[in-house]
Amino acid sequence: MIEKSLKSVLPEHCIICDKEEIIKLTRDTSSNSQRIDFIVYPENIEQVKQLVLLANKINLKLYPISTGNNWGYGSCHPPQAGCILVVLEKLNQISLDEDLNLLTIGPGVTQSDLYNYFKKQNLEYMVPTTGAGPNCSIVGNALERGYGITPITDHFASVMGIEAILPNGEVYKSPLIANNMAPVLKWGIGAYLDGIFSQSNMGIVTSMTLMVEKKPTSVQMFVSYVSYGKLSKAISAISTLLSQSKGNIGGINIMNANRVSIMSDDCSLSTKKYNRESKWLIVGTIYGEKKHVKATRSLIKKNLSPITKKTIFITSKTAKFIQKLSCIVPSCFNKLKRSMFELTDLFGLFEGIPSHISLRLAYYKNRNKENVTDLDPARDQCGLLWYSPIVPMKSSEFEKYIDFVYIICSKYNIEPAITLTSLSSNAFDSTIPLIFKPYSTEELIAYDCYHELLTTGRALGFTPYRLHSAFMNKYFMSDTPHGKLTKQIKKIIDPNNIISPGRYE
Repeated sequence: MIEKSLKSVLPEHCIICDKEEIIKLTRDTSSNSQRIDFIVYPENIEQVKQLVLLANKINLKLYPISTGNNWGYGSCHPPQAGCILVVLEKLNQISLDEDLNLLTIGPGVTQSDLYNYFKKQNLEYMVPTTGAGPNCSIVGNALERGYGITPITDHFASVMGIEAILPNGEVYKSPLIANNMAPVLKWGIGAYLDGIFSQSNMGIVTSMTLMVEKKPTSVQMFVSYVSYGKLSKAISAISTLLSQSKGNIGGINIMNANRVSIMSDDCSLSTKKYNRESKWLIVGTIYGEKKHVKATRSLIKKNLSPITKKTIFITSKTAKFIQKLSCIVPSCFNKLKRSMFELTDLFGLFEGIPSHISLRLAYYKNRNKENVTDLDPARDQCGLLWYSPIVPMKSSEFEKYIDFVYIICSKYNIEPAITLTSLSSNAFDSTIPLIFKPYSTEELIAYDCYHELLTTGRALGFTPYRLHSAFMNKYFMSDTPHGKLTKQIKKIIDPNNIISPGRYE
């Protein structure tokens, strides 16, 4: 009955109902799964609209995704069973207004797609890259309020306009777009409503317009190490630096030795234990004209010199030279050779060139499955959960956060592989990967650890910026005024609850 109804609004080749095929297409980086009976691939916006109208008519539950590569957060799985998975990867249109630097794309456009588009058109723009890799959706990442390390760190902040199919089948357009105007201002007129489509279940976003940055004249990466005893001073220095640089620095990463080690190709590191006293790595990038970069380098040296012995600055030219040099390094120094070779990929990520390099950590316990040119942690059975709380950029809060993470992770014998990425001069987002062997006792321990990190972290004031789909119902704060208002809006615009039931509810 359902299959016949779906065929009335979608071509047969856009519908998958074979159970084995569905299992293959919905693999996750854990044993987490929900029953999915159908997967559909609409080819245009009109088909999405007709699918929504059908869902209201016969009470279908739809779970829209972009590409489904939401590794560590549930991949493509809904919070509840029985949903039809609506994969929007065929909505992959790209257009660019070069005069206004406004990019309009569909949810199916990946980082790799956009990079190839810029390259083909000979355009010097930077892709809003993330560590998730080339095969992940830009729209999906922005709607989950993802972030990167290029000049526009906060990806939803760059969103200027949205088109979406509402639960009643009507088309929503941001105010300026609805008035046949380019969305040159995020707000338009009246109540700002675009935000209700971010981390929600209020509609199906079919198009997004966002600001993109041209590649500046000069890009330089800076790297330094700091002892744990000086980390509190480092937090203060980074906050001051970001305030003073006024946009010339992208996101700054602070990583402990555990995080660096699990991204290494040297398997011997997997047995080496680090404590918080081990050196911490600081990595950031400067963007701008040469005179801006020169001035920003001076600011970095001024702020970091009291807490670190030396700060190294690396240009694209230097990175490429080191990569060439790696060819003559003897194979007995494999770790050094690999690090030298990967420097260009890492630098490219800062320049807006998609790369798999950050995703390698998911293979920490599964290196034999790793193919550096084609990483897919779900396909390759890598166990991964992400804990990702917001941490105020304040020394006392930072110390409290580090203490709590080390205590909880050591309790479960899980490496506290910490990265903190600056979202502004006030806030970090921290990411901690819980890596395990799926379908084993390791996974049960990882879930227990994740649960305690969430509950204890919230009690201490560290709220995650996003949640794994399996935990949305339990950990989203639905009893707050914000949660109650969200429910009221949902009930009004989606009375039949057909769009993503349970998502951030």
